[in-house]
Amino acid sequence: MDAILFWSSVVVECNRLDHTPPNDQVPAYNRGPTRSSRAVAMAHIAMHDAYFSVAGFGGIPGGTPKRLYLDSPPSYSGGTTDADIAAAVSGAASTVLLGMYSPYRALIESKVSELAAARGSTTPAFEFGRDIGRAILMLRRNDGGDNSADAAFVPSPAPYRHRPDPASPGQGAHGVNYGATAPFVAAGVPPLAPFPAPSTQAYKDDLKEVLERGGAPNMNITKRTPEQTAIGLYWAYDGPRGLGTPPRLYNQVLYRIAEAMGNTEAHNARLFGLANAAMGDCGIYAWRDKYLYDLWRPVVGIRENDTQSIGPSVTDAIANKSVSSPCDPFWLPLGRPATNPDPSKPPQFSRTPDFPAYPSGHATFGAAAFEVARLFYKELDPAAHPYSPTQEDNISFTFVSDEMDGKAIDPDGSIRARHNRKYDSLAEAMYENSISRIYLGVHWRFDGTSGKTVAKMLEATDRIGGVPLGREIATTVFNNFQQV
Repeated sequence: MDAILFWSSVVVECNRLDHTPPNDQVPAYNRGPTRSSRAVAMAHIAMHDAYFSVAGFGGIPGGTPKRLYLDSPPSYSGGTTDADIAAAVSGAASTVLLGMYSPYRALIESKVSELAAARGSTTPAFEFGRDIGRAILMLRRNDGGDNSADAAFVPSPAPYRHRPDPASPGQGAHGVNYGATAPFVAAGVPPLAPFPAPSTQAYKDDLKEVLERGGAPNMNITKRTPEQTAIGLYWAYDGPRGLGTPPRLYNQVLYRIAEAMGNTEAHNARLFGLANAAMGDCGIYAWRDKYLYDLWRPVVGIRENDTQSIGPSVTDAIANKSVSSPCDPFWLPLGRPATNPDPSKPPQFSRTPDFPAYPSGHATFGAAAFEVARLFYKELDPAAHPYSPTQEDNISFTFVSDEMDGKAIDPDGSIRARHNRKYDSLAEAMYENSISRIYLGVHWRFDGTSGKTVAKMLEATDRIGGVPLGREIATTVFNNFQQV
């Protein structure tokens, strides 16, 4: 039993439970894409340091520096047997999870016993792992990003600025000050380049695309294909009951890739530690840029694209007598999936996330996870993986998303079909994950990437969208994995 994969599954199960009734009615610190990426990163970093403190880095070849994350880790003087390694990982993972997800104590403690029964355990190693976990919890104890600013957020009435979803009156805001959180590894990442100006053809083309491909089914202009709808749903994980948030999705995919690639336990400790540290930093920098640029979502941008007749900024001095195309003041998106709806509440359709569009959090998280994996496997075996950063890789996988597993329930009560989707490369998955948000109608294409193909996404140098941000963070974390 691989201790890293075992505990990674427990980590994402805590994420899932935290977004599932009745747990989602209890105040918590780890919901939403921001706080959940932080909690998941902390657990995997603790597992990384516990594993390599006991086992050493001998199982990880390659030229990048191999070191622990913590600058001053606790000392270890115990054994290095298989039982010692498993015990240290259990101590680290369970300590962080109990600190972050205390309502699930019974589950977490049962998993400690389960792994001990399978792999054995030693008290010195387990206590050492707990020391690692406590060090990570202490390090992130006052790391900033207080979410009390959410309640005080006042949206701007100006054109092109984020405002609450008109289909969700009183929606509020999420992660307003999260960009002030201290990074895990990637310090000093500069802001992205601005999104294309509304006067440019790039903005107009992307508006037309989401207008036609992202609308609700009853919009007479919607031209989305069944496959595009499936892509939108497949990559969603927008915090619904029973599914959780994007960091859970990308860890599930990494788990599947690790199995397909025949990873050792040492490989998994390194891969999951780096990928989750990168996603932890993605939550910070993506939300920093979201509120820096404060771009409206398509549901507002399409409804108010005619800025001389529609919207709160229109005054008598600029008012127009008509609504000019492409502007539809009644447009609604397909929306983030309200999967597995609560039967006691009215079904939710056509909803948009409660934070600005640019850049896409999904695109940023996914790009970071997949780019870390691209870098990792290339370093493990350069001859088998000869691609460059601007070339598509050769790492294929298949994956069944919980959004389309043959069990997930649509808001209308129907059960979605099971969809086992194949990817020929991690870059293909990175690209499709990014554009999936177009088909839900909740993002502009440039929120993810300016590239119109996988190749152009990889070759882009404009730093527009979440994909270049996520890839940049991934490269920094991979080359310099250490405590900021």
